Amino acid sequence: MQTLIEALQGTADLVVNRFYEELARLPKSRRILEMLSEPELAQLKSRQIQNLLAIAQPGLTSKAHAEMAMRIGRIHAIVGLDKEELVRSRGILQELLYKLIGRNVSSQALSLYSRRLTSDTAWQLKAYQSVEDSQQDVLQRITRIVWEAGSYTHFIDQVIATLAAHDEVTACAIGRPDAAGIFHFEAGTGSTAGDGLVNVLMAQGHEISVRADHPQGQGAVGRAWRSGNPERVVNYQTDPLVARWREVAEREGLRSAVALPLAAPGQTPIAILMLYSAYPGGFVGPDQVAFVELLQTLLGCAVTRLQTHDGLHVAAVPMSVRQHWAALVRTGALEMHYQPLLNLASGHCGKVEALARLRDGERLLTPDEFLFALASDDLLELFVRGLQQALAERAQWLAAGHDLEMSINLPPAALNDIRYFDATCELLSAHACPSARLTLEVLENEALSLNQGQRAILAKFRALGVLLAQDDLGSGHSGLARLRELPFDWIKIDREIAHLGGEKRSGDATLDALRVVYQVTRLGHSLGKLVLAEGVDAADLLEALAILGVDGAQGYVIARPMPADELAVWIGGAPHVPDAGAGGSVLARLAHFIVWEERVRMIAATPGAARDLLGASDSRDPLTQALVGLGDILPAGEARDVIQRDLLRALPGGRESAAWRAAMAQLMLAIEVAALEAHATAHAH
Repeated sequence: MQTLIEALQGTADLVVNRFYEELARLPKSRRILEMLSEPELAQLKSRQIQNLLAIAQPGLTSKAHAEMAMRIGRIHAIVGLDKEELVRSRGILQELLYKLIGRNVSSQALSLYSRRLTSDTAWQLKAYQSVEDSQQDVLQRITRIVWEAGSYTHFIDQVIATLAAHDEVTACAIGRPDAAGIFHFEAGTGSTAGDGLVNVLMAQGHEISVRADHPQGQGAVGRAWRSGNPERVVNYQTDPLVARWREVAEREGLRSAVALPLAAPGQTPIAILMLYSAYPGGFVGPDQVAFVELLQTLLGCAVTRLQTHDGLHVAAVPMSVRQHWAALVRTGALEMHYQPLLNLASGHCGKVEALARLRDGERLLTPDEFLFALASDDLLELFVRGLQQALAERAQWLAAGHDLEMSINLPPAALNDIRYFDATCELLSAHACPSARLTLEVLENEALSLNQGQRAILAKFRALGVLLAQDDLGSGHSGLARLRELPFDWIKIDREIAHLGGEKRSGDATLDALRVVYQVTRLGHSLGKLVLAEGVDAADLLEALAILGVDGAQGYVIARPMPADELAVWIGGAPHVPDAGAGGSVLARLAHFIVWEERVRMIAATPGAARDLLGASDSRDPLTQALVGLGDILPAGEARDVIQRDLLRALPGGRESAAWRAAMAQLMLAIEVAALEAHATAHAH
């Protein structure tokens, strides 16, 4: 073999140059070679010489040879050299070696070298299979993520973590543009140097735009955003469109990239996924193109689901900001505030909801600002620290004579992570808090249905004895099904319903909103659940909710969220039920009407009762008036009797009949007049 090595050392340059001249005549190989800059081609030839000499070394073991060959084969697979072309090129190489050095070495040495070259090719082909297996594994994992991710943040974090482990991906990042078209990376990982590619790209001077008229909008990200198709950077060192990022890409060890727009079919992208390769020509071979297309299709399915399910309303949060907020959670910046929940029957506040705040310098961040941007481990840390703080402060209130129940949000991730349950058990025990004094609120819009594992974890919480609340009923798609199937003790009506749609609380829209509240309350009570309305912002609305049978309420009209020390003062202060004036507000009268309407319709549904309603309305019998009279809605008098008679006459025709509409118009006018008169009388006294 020594004579072979000497022959190779003398002719290797010639062999390799002739080899690449032959490769340039093959269309597929020529495509790859044309991607390279002159320095990269020179480096490739130098490595080829080193490889030829390494294969000839007498001490080369089979294991070392296999590792070397598979490493090179992996590179060939990643740059898109197909298997047939690889085998063909190895044949060309062997022919050149026989031709150029065959006369100078023994046939025995040449035969051994030929066998090593054949083994080298076989091991390289095995590396191809490894890359293909990695592609399939990634696609299977992404498929699960597409259908299981509960939020956009959870989705992008899992996608990045999965792709970062793939053989062909040296670095990856995902993000969205802001209103000005400036792109922000929200998640990313992987790089060979420095603080990582994402941090470098987010640094000043490397901003990316998606606008065509922006000087930094011609890169792969901008083109993919505008075209809706994958856009590639074949080689950062030769592509003039990405000259601005050439230096940083070289420093980070990246040579090529592909930008995948994430979009529902036919829709504008909502995000761009960037995949980076350490080699020129990554993601352009036939297998790589097929992989990228399948990946984009799967991620498009996720976008479709998350747009319907999660809304994706929140603007992009740069990765540096996400990391900063995650650090705040862990460094004592968490401050729990507490909002009282009013029992509408007793007028007593015996329960508070614990709400997280993050102190960021002079700013106090609310969950709407930071919660969606936290990763799964960050959310667990937030829950554990928040519950720890809340139970400790509850113990202080208890020592001062205030035995308050505590309510706290349970992240949807808790139904897939037993650590939340374990932490809850540990903290309840550590603070000697009876489990029944703790309510965990589960968001309504996180999933259409729960799988067996999620139900099992929910059952564990139930068996522990904590109460469970269905939060924001009406904000998502699955409320009624979950209400029937899952063991909730409380239902919290979404604030948008409780707010009743605006400042002017009258008219058909307000009446319909109150009807929804009333029917949800009746449904909850029929299932043995208590009903609470959140976001209550006015005393007259509070009065109306009590009339409709709602059990509890929270909102600014009662109290804003406050620190623990302020809550202790508030609890021992003035009465907690806001004064709605003299009573008989428009909302209160509308609420009484809804109860009257429901009662009358139920009576009318009884066989033989409908024809007696009109006569009963004229009766002065107290029981009859209590059943069908408008005494809680309008003051006694001829006008009330006329309106009552007209409504009862119109009842059989339904709400869309002209008679019913006319009677309702009279009623609404009379209610507004009666409310104004009651208000004026109260102020006169």
